Amino acid sequence: MSGNLRKVRPPVLNSKPQPPMTDHRQFIRNFSFHNCKLGNQGFQRLLLQVFGYLGHGKSSFINTCKIVWDNSAYNNYTKASTSHGGATTDRRTYQLTENIILVDNRGCAAMKSHEKGEIFAQLANLMPLNMKVDWCQGFKLADRIVEAEPLVQPSDFISPIFVYSVGHSPNPEEKQELKEILKTCREMTGVEAIIVLTHKSTGKLEKAEAMFRDLGATHVFSLENYTPKNQSTSTEVDNSVLKFLYEVVQDSIFRVGHSRDPQKEMTERKIFVLNYIHNKELEAHIQKLEGQKAAENAQMERAIKVKKEEAERQKQKDQKEHEEKIRQLEEEFQRQRLRDQYEYEQRLKDIQQRGKRK
Repeated sequence: MSGNLRKVRPPVLNSKPQPPMTDHRQFIRNFSFHNCKLGNQGFQRLLLQVFGYLGHGKSSFINTCKIVWDNSAYNNYTKASTSHGGATTDRRTYQLTENIILVDNRGCAAMKSHEKGEIFAQLANLMPLNMKVDWCQGFKLADRIVEAEPLVQPSDFISPIFVYSVGHSPNPEEKQELKEILKTCREMTGVEAIIVLTHKSTGKLEKAEAMFRDLGATHVFSLENYTPKNQSTSTEVDNSVLKFLYEVVQDSIFRVGHSRDPQKEMTERKIFVLNYIHNKELEAHIQKLEGQKAAENAQMERAIKVKKEEAERQKQKDQKEHEEKIRQLEEEFQRQRLRDQYEYEQRLKDIQQRGKRK
């Protein structure tokens, strides 16, 4: 994206003493873009865009936020699964306050090119809310984005929230993938993705925090979600959630305190995602051509190899036939030599006998 978004530096989180949690609640409850320094500039709602891999606790995190905010007993608002397979197939919304919406975006098992396109289309708020997300790729995805134009609102301000389970140990390829996702998210929305680490008690929290710091993340939170197996409320979890929400709202207010144009930003996000789709389609087409060329080369190499093997077999066959003919000629020659020797000896014997008779 272009414009002033990249030039605005967000405040350093956790740099000042935080007010009591009751003040956090009041601050969050009273939040409205109308109260920003320059007014709302066309923004009406704050969308906390929760995204990430399947089974890393996105839906459970939203449950936890709702439970803490409502100050209620455990409630499975999102119908989060107790397994680790991931259950969300829609872009579901959950009202937190009048002006703050939690969005549970559909996750994916592995960020393949077309799935990343879908993820970015959801993050850019180019896809309708509360509708099923069917993975598709290429121009089909581009067509869906265009068709969804009347159903999306540029007045929604986006705050990307990436949920990641501490219990997962990524390999180098996955780390590179995470780096690309966070970088693309920042370039597309102009906002750094806020990292929420779940399952913090697995013992790998410090390692996960260090990994995301190395990947360029500046806002990293950690907590244990409330789940069907872990329904007991905790002051630590409650305070972690309120602190998270407070700082996300603070960051959003800071950003809308600078000159913005919601319609222009949505157009730029749309162009970004459509270019991303186009480039990935181009890469896929090139890879397909390269794959076809490699297959043709491999087929040609196999054909050449077969011909070489056939030529070698024919050569060996000819060599054997030649050697057999030589052997037969030598045997015939030897037999003839023996016959000639025998006839010679017989003639010599006849001459000797005639000489004796005389």
